[in-house]
Amino acid sequence: MTIKQLNIQQDYALFAKQSHQTSFHRHYAIELVFCKKGSFDISTETNTYKNLLTALIPSNFPHQFQCVNADCQMLFLDPLSNIGQYITNTYLINSKKEILINQSIEYLFTDTETIVTNLSNDSKNNFEIDFRIENCLSKIQNTPESTNLSIKQLSELSYLSESRLSHLFKEETGISIRQYILWNKIRLAVEKCNKGKSLTTAAHSAGFVDSSHFNKTFFNMFGSSPFFALKS
Repeated sequence: MTIKQLNIQQDYALFAKQSHQTSFHRHYAIELVFCKKGSFDISTETNTYKNLLTALIPSNFPHQFQCVNADCQMLFLDPLSNIGQYITNTYLINSKKEILINQSIEYLFTDTETIVTNLSNDSKNNFEIDFRIENCLSKIQNTPESTNLSIKQLSELSYLSESRLSHLFKEETGISIRQYILWNKIRLAVEKCNKGKSLTTAAHSAGFVDSSHFNKTFFNMFGSSPFFALKS
């Protein structure tokens, strides 16, 4: 599988470059990193791991990444997808918010193409979730690209106050509603960029105020600029 640039789908994102370095960042997605040639380093707030071949990074976990002249590929998984839920429940439930690099996760990386192929048939609703949050997830996923969806609108949809909705969403999904909205905005913007649109046009189409807002949000989530990440 050759990935020349960042490609974000509904439930996952793929990214690969031979040389890649990020600042400290955290993102909504669970991240699987694997290296078929060379190795990579990851730093957290408490540890530095060098010469790694595989790593599994929990959602919202601050880290810094570096690889030089290595064949590294990163698979970002939506924690609310079936495979995201499976990995969380199987590997991350007792991880105490630390990256996993032990041998127990290595088999995850032996058949990555099959994992990615199956993601297109993945469904978010095969695990138990409050129906009001399920309605919000569906609304966020299916909102037209140029529409700015607010928490107030979602609270009216769910018949909950904004504060109660925010609390229940975090309780049911493990992430904040704002993060989930931003993840979907970035997904839409990247999709536009990959179709040849400029960063400015893509940012506006996805509901960002301007390209600066998109750049800042992207950097905070991926640790590098969208220009670098999307460059072939």
